[in-house]
Amino acid sequence: MSLIKYVERINRIDSLINLKSTGSPAEFARKLGIKRSTLFLTLQEMREIGVDIRYSWYRQSYYYGDERRINITIVRTVQEEVESEAV
Repeated sequence: MSLIKYVERINRIDSLINLKSTGSPAEFARKLGIKRSTLFLTLQEMREIGVDIRYSWYRQSYYYGDERRINITIVRTVQEEVESEAV
C-alpha cells in the first residue's frame, strides 16, 4: 500500500471515530473498504503509538478515550523548472 493511501485511511478512521459513527467492526471495515483483520491491525498500530481507541457495545461505535489524536499531513510541493532564455 502506498503511503498516501495509508495516510488517507488513518484520516478516514479518525474522522469516523470523531463522529462516533463507525458502527460495529464489520460495518467500520466495510465503510473503509478493507477487511476486518486489516481494520484491527490498523487500530492496533494506532494504539501502539499512544492513541486511546475504545469500543462501546452500547453505542456500537469506536470512540476516543482521551484527547490524543493522530494528525498526519502530507504536503506536496511542485518545483517548477525555470528556463533561461538566451538573448
